[in-house]
Amino acid sequence: MSNKLLAVDMDGTLFDDDKKISKENLEAITKLLDAGHVFAFDTGRPNNALKKILSVYKEFHRDNVYMLGYQGVVGTTMLSDDILFGDYIDEENAIELVNAILEANFTCIVFDNGCIYTFNDNHFIESYKQLSKEQLIYITDVNELKGKHITKIMAVDYDYPEHLQAFKDDNASIFDDRFESFFSHYAFLEYVKRGTGKGDGIKKLAEFLNIPLSHVVACGDERNDISMVELAGVGVAMANGRDELKAVADYVTENDNNNSGIAEVINKFFI
Repeated sequence: MSNKLLAVDMDGTLFDDDKKISKENLEAITKLLDAGHVFAFDTGRPNNALKKILSVYKEFHRDNVYMLGYQGVVGTTMLSDDILFGDYIDEENAIELVNAILEANFTCIVFDNGCIYTFNDNHFIESYKQLSKEQLIYITDVNELKGKHITKIMAVDYDYPEHLQAFKDDNASIFDDRFESFFSHYAFLEYVKRGTGKGDGIKKLAEFLNIPLSHVVACGDERNDISMVELAGVGVAMANGRDELKAVADYVTENDNNNSGIAEVINKFFI
């Protein structure tokens, strides 16, 4: 059997609601890796933060495990910090978008490859830190972003998330030719460089590994997973996934993220 690639989202997909990976999922992933297949985390989380989270799981300390972080923008292996690929936002475009987000009175979070910056100090930031378990650096001048390797930009509004959709729609004519935009969470509107994203990350990794897209299975639950689910030979939506994702998926799991849905996928398509 030729090697296949399984790419999975983290939150709401591989993680249960307590941010844990079930025993059943881990056992199935180990069988997949032992069979010579490839496993990739395709996530909005930074690669370095993801590696820390996964350090407690010895099952992933393998040379056929990869990380596609920042919404698939940066690719690395689990065993090394060497960057296989990285496609960053032009700094002038980034500064223009950040200014627009701040002028619209949203909380703004900017991701460099290795650092996270914010201009805000409010309950939204505290909520984000509790959810992500990541540290943020506070800056006051957008020009401090110059010279950074900016991977993605996020506008946050927990109280009135509908305002984020309005911002996205109202600014489509200004930014859509330079950015991909999507929701990774009801309160998170994210922007990455046009032509990148989770689907592009899978495409680049598959090319690097010489695995045809027809041998790729991709699993997710949110709207930011649509590009990878559409691209993969088999696109999977979790039972707990968004209806928009289920509409483009080839398969919808019977089990949700709290009931080892990834093990179901591995047993069905790999083992």
